Amino acid sequence: MPCPAGFSFICWLSVEKFPTDDALVVFGVRGSGRWLVKLAVRPDGKFELATTASPSRGGEPGTGTVFAKAPALQRARWTHVALVQYPAHRSNAPTIRLFLDGTLVDAFNWSYPKLDSTTTYIIGDEAGTAGPSNWCLASAHLLSVPLGDDMARLFHHLGPRYSANFQAPSLIRFLTYEASASLNIYLSALREGVGAPSPKTPVTPRGKGPEMSPLMKAIKDGVGFTEDAVVFALMPAGASDDPESRRFVANAGGKNNGQKAELRGDVVCSKPQCLDVGLWQVGGPAVTLRLVELAETPQDLCTTLSILCDGLRTSWQNSEDMERMSGYEILASILRQKAQMLNMAGYRVIMEFVGIDFNNPGHSTVANSIAYQFVALDFHIWYRTRKEIQTAHLAHFVALLRDNHFARFNARQRLAKLNIVRKLLYALQTDWYQHDVIPQLVDSMKTVAEYNFSTDAAIKPLVSYLAANLHEDTSGPPSRSPQSAISRLDRKHAHEKAEQVLEAFVSILSDSTRMKKFMSALPLTRICLLLLGDRPSNVVAAQILLMLGLIIKSSPSFPRKFELVSGWVTLKTAIPPAWDPGVHVAAFDLLLGRTVVDGRLPTAGTVPAVACAQIMPTILASFHRGLQNIAADAEPGMTGTSPCGDADGRAPAANDSAVEVLVEELIDLHASSESFRKLFMSQQTTSMFIDAVKTFIDRVAAEPNLHDKTVRLVEKITHLMLMLALDTFVDNTQKRQLLEVLRKSEEAAVAASDGTSPAVERAALVEVTGDRSKRRSMPSVRLSLQIVGDRVLQKAIGRIAAWRNTIIATERKRLRKTAQDIREYHRQVERLGEWRTPLLSERGLWAHQDGPKLWRLDETEGPFRIRKKMEPEHVKAVVGAKVVREDVRDVENPDADDGHSPVAIEVPPWAESYEFSSTEVDDDQRWDDDMKDDKLRRIRHELEPGDVIQAVKTVTRIVGVDSSPGLLILGKSHLYMLDGLVENEEGEVIEARDAPKNVFAVPGTALELEGIQRAQRWPFDQVVSSSKRTCLFRDVALEIYMRDSRTLLVVFSTPRDRQDMHARLNVVSGPKTPDPGSAGGFRTPLLRNVSSKVLKGFGDEIWTAQRRWQAREISNFTYLSIINQTSGRTPADVTQYPVFPWVIADYQSEKLDLDSPSTFRDLNFPMGALTDARREAAQQRYSNLESIGETPFHYGTHFSSSMIVCHYLIRMSPFTHMFKTLQGGDWDIPDRLFRQGHTLTRAYDSASQESRGDVRELIPEFFTCPEFLENSSHLDFGVQQNSGERIDDVKLPAWAKGDPLLFVTLNRQALESDYVSEHLPAWIDLIWGCKQRDADSFNVFHPLSYEGAVDLDNISDELERAATVGIIHNFGQTPRKIFIQPHPPRLMHGVTSLPLGTAHGIEEDFHLILQSSRPFKAEIGASISSIGVDNVMERMFPVAGNTLNVPGYINEFILWGFIDQSLRLQVDRKVVEVAEAASCSCAAFADSECLVTGGEDATVRIWRLTHRSHDMRDRERDVGGALRLMFIMRGHTERVSCVAASRAWSIAVSGSHDGTVSVWDLNRGTYIRTISFGSGQAGVRERIRFVCIHESTGYIASCSGERLALHTINGRVIAVMDLARAASLGVGDDIASLAFHEREWSKRGVLATGGSGGITLRTWDFRADRADDEQAASTSSMGNWRFTTLRSLKCRAEDDGETPTVTALKFVGECLFSGDDRGRMYSWDLPD
Repeated sequence: MPCPAGFSFICWLSVEKFPTDDALVVFGVRGSGRWLVKLAVRPDGKFELATTASPSRGGEPGTGTVFAKAPALQRARWTHVALVQYPAHRSNAPTIRLFLDGTLVDAFNWSYPKLDSTTTYIIGDEAGTAGPSNWCLASAHLLSVPLGDDMARLFHHLGPRYSANFQAPSLIRFLTYEASASLNIYLSALREGVGAPSPKTPVTPRGKGPEMSPLMKAIKDGVGFTEDAVVFALMPAGASDDPESRRFVANAGGKNNGQKAELRGDVVCSKPQCLDVGLWQVGGPAVTLRLVELAETPQDLCTTLSILCDGLRTSWQNSEDMERMSGYEILASILRQKAQMLNMAGYRVIMEFVGIDFNNPGHSTVANSIAYQFVALDFHIWYRTRKEIQTAHLAHFVALLRDNHFARFNARQRLAKLNIVRKLLYALQTDWYQHDVIPQLVDSMKTVAEYNFSTDAAIKPLVSYLAANLHEDTSGPPSRSPQSAISRLDRKHAHEKAEQVLEAFVSILSDSTRMKKFMSALPLTRICLLLLGDRPSNVVAAQILLMLGLIIKSSPSFPRKFELVSGWVTLKTAIPPAWDPGVHVAAFDLLLGRTVVDGRLPTAGTVPAVACAQIMPTILASFHRGLQNIAADAEPGMTGTSPCGDADGRAPAANDSAVEVLVEELIDLHASSESFRKLFMSQQTTSMFIDAVKTFIDRVAAEPNLHDKTVRLVEKITHLMLMLALDTFVDNTQKRQLLEVLRKSEEAAVAASDGTSPAVERAALVEVTGDRSKRRSMPSVRLSLQIVGDRVLQKAIGRIAAWRNTIIATERKRLRKTAQDIREYHRQVERLGEWRTPLLSERGLWAHQDGPKLWRLDETEGPFRIRKKMEPEHVKAVVGAKVVREDVRDVENPDADDGHSPVAIEVPPWAESYEFSSTEVDDDQRWDDDMKDDKLRRIRHELEPGDVIQAVKTVTRIVGVDSSPGLLILGKSHLYMLDGLVENEEGEVIEARDAPKNVFAVPGTALELEGIQRAQRWPFDQVVSSSKRTCLFRDVALEIYMRDSRTLLVVFSTPRDRQDMHARLNVVSGPKTPDPGSAGGFRTPLLRNVSSKVLKGFGDEIWTAQRRWQAREISNFTYLSIINQTSGRTPADVTQYPVFPWVIADYQSEKLDLDSPSTFRDLNFPMGALTDARREAAQQRYSNLESIGETPFHYGTHFSSSMIVCHYLIRMSPFTHMFKTLQGGDWDIPDRLFRQGHTLTRAYDSASQESRGDVRELIPEFFTCPEFLENSSHLDFGVQQNSGERIDDVKLPAWAKGDPLLFVTLNRQALESDYVSEHLPAWIDLIWGCKQRDADSFNVFHPLSYEGAVDLDNISDELERAATVGIIHNFGQTPRKIFIQPHPPRLMHGVTSLPLGTAHGIEEDFHLILQSSRPFKAEIGASISSIGVDNVMERMFPVAGNTLNVPGYINEFILWGFIDQSLRLQVDRKVVEVAEAASCSCAAFADSECLVTGGEDATVRIWRLTHRSHDMRDRERDVGGALRLMFIMRGHTERVSCVAASRAWSIAVSGSHDGTVSVWDLNRGTYIRTISFGSGQAGVRERIRFVCIHESTGYIASCSGERLALHTINGRVIAVMDLARAASLGVGDDIASLAFHEREWSKRGVLATGGSGGITLRTWDFRADRADDEQAASTSSMGNWRFTTLRSLKCRAEDDGETPTVTALKFVGECLFSGDDRGRMYSWDLPD
């Protein structure tokens, strides 16, 4: 047995029928005719083990030993079985361990079996001795290492559908939500020490946590063994569908990969397709979201929700996709619109999905935390539902936290950070819920607060809410109301709701642990006074007294502290008006310490004892107040209203009853409690009582008729006075005062009873004498103390009132900000519309078939800033969609419980500033710490998690003629551009539509403020550089260049703002190393990023470009592009659009002769001076202006302006909209609009000779983009009146044969012709050089078109400023002057299509190509699939199948094609990362960091590959792996067979077995189109075998078994060849490889195809007059474009006489390399 270090066998097993005769072998190892190891299931379901060694429990070697402690296997249930054996030399821990479902069920010692050199592994009853049985195996692994105890638990939670080798760096990715929750619960139990530890497993100390556990280490760092440790791995993916191979299952394990397990007996391999798998294949969770969105009835909604939840519950793949697309936020947004349609069944579906167990509520847990956060806690959904659902939803908090087995886990690991208390408080303050639901809402809030009673989560929110709502607001009306933002506030019932919350809050504090947290969090003395207020209701008063009792129970020193802040004095003033039976009970409970704490009553004693004497004055003050009310009620004319102004207006009976109960309580206490009697030792206390009764008796004695209740009360008061008068603890002087009151009382009683009342026995009274002088001085002393006390009281009340006003203002602000946050969140979710795009596209389930498909020009730039890629009009241009989260199903370390040891900040109670502000910080800062005047709050939602704002600038983003005001934000890790928001003068973020005009940086331009505003973001590693720009000749613009070929042009308000941001961007972008993996079509021809460097100014780069142009290393087009960029021309601004020359003058001939000088325009003069008549007119104007003293110029118009650009591009969106904007919102009259532009012939005639006002030049699209010449959107431009002709496509010259592609191709050939190359320097001098303002060359334009002619910042008059802006727009802007000296000529000797010094080229001399005499030394012994380039050693190397070299990194490879469907990164021949379940069938690199893979599941994935040594600034590379999945794209219906990618054009192309070729956007990860093969149908029937992208042009070549096709980047068919027909005609062969010859520009392209026996070089050209066999096999939907064979290159036969098949091709410069199916690589070279 080849496992000397121990072994582990793990499998997923389900037994339908147990064996009847003998044990069923689950796993066995045989060697030399005997069992080495045998694990079996007995007929009773028990497991038994037998080995060649002896067990510790006794028995002979080879006999079975039953795992007695292990439970029997359950029938018809998937069970995870793990058998682990350690070698004998291990410590005294058990060597044999059996795990069932991840739990250790039995263990014992057993000697390790003897090893054998020859072994056979057996699963099942090979001998047939077990009898009839029926069992299933999902997967089985044998590892050559013994697993730790926690590993079995982790592997079990991966589930039976996990089919890989545990090599992923993050296995938690494969956990379902429920499995993740289960592991988290286990870890929480492990920390708390309540889980049952495994035998001999060290128990994790409390507080040390699971960071010490092997399970946590495996989750974070990997399982700890390599794939080489996997002896075998059997899984369904290893079973073949081939009938000949159906009896075998491939081994997916490590070094033995490629071996097969033989199936014997009645064994069937089944691959069931579940709902979630089918859902993934048809579109993923986006499909079910769409179904939910389309639901129209409650039943439909419930059904679609069930499908959605079922598809997510058991599938990690769908769950991951749901998270990636922010699906839960989208689901919540949909449900908000359909909440009233939701029924109880639908509610149960949602809540069961998040983890609520309605059958066993005590076991409910939040399994899906993200769904819980965004759906279950979105009260905007639930308050709109029916009342029964509302109550059920609120009750779920109780199910999670009360009487729940996992309450601690739910509270600490799931709900703690969700701010649920704040959410409930916000809902409470609105009118969302009806009045009868409020008690349940409060109870839910109480439940949540009890289990997460921390300062920020519960204490501060509750106290703030209570302080702001318990009492009337005296701070004035709110300045702003949040009502208009989201919801209406319920101010009518605010006090009533707050009282319910207060009762709940005090109930929470009855727990001593929570009370300690409360005491450590806030200053209790001030808090009590804050909540009490100066006019509390009876409910508030009773609850505050109860709170005081709870506090005193926890802190005996509290009464003294409370006294120092005038607390008891305040109570004496505030409590009496609110006295009622409830307050009475609370007051005496406080007095006697009868407060219930922790559910336990104080120990009952025989004699009540006073616990809080400080409350006695408050009781007596209330007694006094009650007597006053009764006396006032007894006066004539007073009916129910106290003369003291009793606010509650209680009836006399109520007053009498309350006071009578109070007197009885005092009598009972006096009779039974000595400690109570001692209270009257205080003369102040006794005086309060005497004053109360004396005033009452005096007023009652004056009334002739008293009510019986009043008489009875007088008698009881008399009895109490008598008790006090006889009490030895009362001062003698006060006894005498009591006797005086007693006499009056007796008289009043006698008068009320007509003399029948018994007399007071004065004999019992003891005459007491005292010092009369002392007695006379007491009233004055009492008055002095009262005055001092009143001052202190008023000061304390004033402080509390000011504090309350601060909190009220803070809470108002919080409400407003919360409403604003909700609104911004809803806006953010509304922008998440990209998920619908694949579903609505032409390949989607809800494809729109109505009307023509609309397209627009993509702003992504190709090489040399060419823009010609079209995108669907409906695609929202949102860049860098915010990634909200990762690892939602993560398994985390449980947080330590820090709440059991609160640490209070001590402040001396005698300190003058002993109040809340002294405990930590000032009041405002403490209570408003998270509600500071955050002026940038509304934009923080757009930031990436963890990012922090470093700088914010109000800018205007320029897009064509539109300008969108917004904010350019620089964070710590990302750059953001948010449209529609600006900063006002105070620095607060506001809507752009609400901002004053002076905020905008671009005056006079149209502002685009309608619709959903764009929110774009780029990580800093995607920011290449930035260049200073001008806008309307103001030097305040900045153009930022991104690595994904996009740019951002923004205009700042001031040069200082621009400079500040420019400097910051230079720091964060830093020097970028050119991407070594960039494929041929670099953006500019210098250092692949010259486009960003050249634009920085007049550096050495422009001179380098000039020298390269002279040496013919770059084309005329490229050189003009560089000059345009250097001078500030950019495609992002149509007022400064790149300018190119008219080069062709012949628009009449049937055939264009590029060898004739008459074909070309004279480049020595501008367009306005090409004829003698035009030169004469220009000179006349110049002279006339000069003669009158005006600044002279030749032309009042310009060669480039926004109107010229938009007129050229009017048929192509978005320029259609721009043209309308310039025209005031509508088309011009057709005759005037297209007088010069409907035909190119008329356009050139107008610009060259007919119209004096037309001197326009061309734009780049005339040489690159045929789409601008066609009206593909079928726009209605009207009809010309003079001819009746409808305006549609541009009419092309005769030599273009009506083909826009041919026109663009010939125009580019003319630009690159020898004639233009020789005369181009003259035109450059006119535009950018020494003749830019040369009168002799007739080249002076309007003064305002030159830089520096006007300064808009110095024009104060708004009208004049607007007029000047209009002139600049209309006249255009002359580019910045670059060259001072005349431009040097191009060197034209030699072959002018090749660089200087190059004698031969593939396209020119294909007939000279020869195969190398011998193959390269690097042979791989297998078919070559691709050829890699070693740029350092300047060599080529072959790459085998299912392998791809990372461009620029010769030691890094991507591998795929494994049974477990993994994608692997290999560095230095070592696998460093495994992306499991990648389902990869093919792969291609766009650059060294962007990998595109096609999937067996018909998906296309985009990955980001990071290199640790390439960019150490990337923080992500230190956490997580190097392969990161960015996008999953759907559009195919069958397996993807081939992919290609181009960073230059930001596209990927995929071919599939379904016969379609799809084009994808690399930047957005979205579908663009399916290209047609010219038959009117999308694709062909046979599978697509190869696809290839021409980096220079963006052309796409695709090949199936029967067709070879060539398309433009926009899917226009150029040519299609029928390979079968071509082969029959002898002009074609079977194609096994494709490659384009790459040049920066070539007159005709070359496509090489490899096949059996050799290589064919083909080109494509337009042929209208010649027909041959190849033309018959080549067809086109575009006229006469055909494939033409240049040459067929035959490979030399091998030694065996067979000719190899060319399976790989690659052009490098003017050399071709090929690899064949025998692993040999050759070069095909030209002569030196």
